[in-house]
Amino acid sequence: MLVRSVELTNFRAWGSATFRFDDRATALLGPNACGKTSVLEAIWYAASLSSHRSSADSVMVRAGETAAVIRAEVERHAGDATRAESIELEVVTQGRARQRLGGAPVGRRRDVLGTLRASIFAPERQAVIRGDPGDRRKFADELLVQLHPRYHGVIREYERALRQRNTLLREHAAGRRSLEGLEAWDEALAGPGAALSAGRARAIAALEPHAREAFERVGGGTSFAVAYLPNVPGSASDDSAAWTASFRERLAARAADERIRGVTLVGPHRDEVEIAVAGLPARTHASHGEGWLAATALVLGGHAAVAGAIAEEPVLLLDDPFTLLDPERRQRLVDALPPDAQVLVTAADPAEVPPSLKAAAIDAGEMSHG
Repeated sequence: MLVRSVELTNFRAWGSATFRFDDRATALLGPNACGKTSVLEAIWYAASLSSHRSSADSVMVRAGETAAVIRAEVERHAGDATRAESIELEVVTQGRARQRLGGAPVGRRRDVLGTLRASIFAPERQAVIRGDPGDRRKFADELLVQLHPRYHGVIREYERALRQRNTLLREHAAGRRSLEGLEAWDEALAGPGAALSAGRARAIAALEPHAREAFERVGGGTSFAVAYLPNVPGSASDDSAAWTASFRERLAARAADERIRGVTLVGPHRDEVEIAVAGLPARTHASHGEGWLAATALVLGGHAAVAGAIAEEPVLLLDDPFTLLDPERRQRLVDALPPDAQVLVTAADPAEVPPSLKAAAIDAGEMSHG
């Protein structure tokens, strides 16, 4: 799978720009704040419908404008066959955004998912290691969507039901509403909740051995482990009936607490992903360098899991991956990259990019001033 080109209109600081990429590796070079990261962000958005830097789409629209457009030309390979695809996504500050696939309008935004598969490392990925459980759940869900795009709808369905159930509980706790209808929202959570928990379990299981290998290769042998810790026991099973029964039992056990606190205390929105370096929790014990390596390993592990699932290499996006690494570990990282993947990397200093990557260079700093 290749991104042949990406065209940006009013995206972040870019008014109008087109980037064309080499088959294997391309380095976007230039000083800080010249827009290198925004190019990778746009490609990731085309693959995931999310930004790795912001939860609000509107901030990706250039200041003073009301809409941005991302156009990506993708080349896909299945055996000896090659197929060209195009994705066009509008990002708006308000109102409904439009999208096209292969030049034709599509009604649902998520219909473009699966056309482009990608993985992204960026300094912000350290939040997966250092941040709250929500950061790790978000990473797991992003991986899940790359593995199986239909989960984008499952996640949204669960989030909608959770918001409605929380609203009911919150208003009841404030004395403004009875709990009539709560059982209906219990059932609304159960279906997508079971699917989401089972999907996360499979995704983390697929990622773990590859992430462990990547960390040990780049980090020089230190042990690394990733484990899914579901809030609802048994949610690693594909048996939705068993999960639903366990979910109901947990709800009954926490019912009094929920009524007092006015919030849902049971379900995959309270899952955890445990990450350990040298047998200790990475969140509290990993050094800054180990945290950087751990985030990189998770991305490489997820990339390998997706490649195995779709029998094609996703595009690998690496935003400033070498800056905290010494020369030896920079080379180890290059050696650990999937040899058949298209790699798009950014760097402020060209000297940070190991020559062995054999990356074609694009001067993003010069383009941003053109």
